[in-house]
Amino acid sequence: MKKPILVIQMQRMGDLILSFPLFLWLERAFPGHPVWVMAEPGFAQPLARLSPQVRYFGYGQAGDVRSEAFHLVINLSHRAESMALAGSLRCDALVGGYLRDGVTRIEGDWQEYRASLTHNNRHNRFHWADLNALDVIPHGIMGQTRWPAPRQMPPGIRHVGLFLGASEADKRPGAAFWVGLIAELERHGFVPVLLGGPGERELCREVLRLAARPVASACGSLGLDAFAVYGQTLAAMITPDTGPMHLAAWSGLKVLNLSMGPVHAFETGPYQPGHVVLRSSRDCVGCWRCRFDLPRCHERFKPARVVRVLEAMLGRKGNLSGLRLPGLEIFATGRKGGLYDLIPLSAHAKAGQRLSAYWQAFWLHAFGRGSLDDCLAAAGKLRDDHAALVRVMAVGALRFFRAASSASDSLRLVRDWDRASLALRPLSGYAAVHLSNHDCTLASRKRVLALAEAHFGFLRQS
Repeated sequence: MKKPILVIQMQRMGDLILSFPLFLWLERAFPGHPVWVMAEPGFAQPLARLSPQVRYFGYGQAGDVRSEAFHLVINLSHRAESMALAGSLRCDALVGGYLRDGVTRIEGDWQEYRASLTHNNRHNRFHWADLNALDVIPHGIMGQTRWPAPRQMPPGIRHVGLFLGASEADKRPGAAFWVGLIAELERHGFVPVLLGGPGERELCREVLRLAARPVASACGSLGLDAFAVYGQTLAAMITPDTGPMHLAAWSGLKVLNLSMGPVHAFETGPYQPGHVVLRSSRDCVGCWRCRFDLPRCHERFKPARVVRVLEAMLGRKGNLSGLRLPGLEIFATGRKGGLYDLIPLSAHAKAGQRLSAYWQAFWLHAFGRGSLDDCLAAAGKLRDDHAALVRVMAVGALRFFRAASSASDSLRLVRDWDRASLALRPLSGYAAVHLSNHDCTLASRKRVLALAEAHFGFLRQS
């Protein structure tokens, strides 16, 4: 029997579900190699029936894992124990973070890139599910994958799930919003059903108290597997960015994602094509942390607007591409070049969007996944629409030549990467991670210089 492959994914439920595509791709890319997964038992056990066929382990079984020799180890977790475990295993190849001899390292271009997104993800256009795989799965396998569209239920199915919670309060609406949405759904002939796990029980009680009338509720009463089964009976689910949203999308339930607070839909939106994302059009959208006391992106999410989007996405009234909701943008989830994409249905092209598209093309080319022509085309569109921004970026690139020219200047770049202009931080953030990861060696400085030179050249040629 061939050596197994181990994926270490010890983060939250949503992170585990977003690793499901990787598990499927590993079976295709490495036929005959069993796929083992180390995950939190509280998530893995109820999700085992719904996940690809892999062998799950908990951290309590680390001794069994350490005794095995692996073909490949992929560490997708940043927890200290996962880093130590990854560094202690016998394997032919290792991708992701690991701790060895007291030193933490990251293996893999895309895993370095992912690490550079901490507090620096504004212009990232790569979904977590894709970033899990880009270092190890060939482009052809990812590009040839066809994901089933979500179920389109008959018009007579009027029940709509409302998942109330999220990992942070800033990422979800408050109780008053849900009460207003319940009333609006009922006014349009829908039957709202409150959903949530144990963490949503208090919020659910508050919503029911404010509603002051009977509302169907399954808050805190469904396990993850039962939740997925119950979702087969719903017309759709309206939800903030949360783990159960990914479970709903994986199981084929149509999702309307209210993307609000410190979340970035390009990274954590519903992964399969055919779902809908509603988010604010504010320039600060896509932040890592909100800098306001109360997230201002919540303001434009009104129950009546949400129901208009729901009716259009279900094909019952109007058309999504014809909707205009000032202060909000509507996207459909889809695919472009084999990777996750958000297709604008009601969104204005802005400098930030052009800039994000350029950086996506830049990194695809830098890491051998994209063509030079695509990169030049993205740079050309940015230059045509925002020439002044391109000039600022070109001048900033020249500073990189100086910053990476010596070991001492490189250390300063590692420390002060966030002093670069916002438009250049994708490059400065990656440079800081790469230099730190390689102790500012001559080879790592040459790599940063090559990236800066390529970036400068693209802007000049476009």
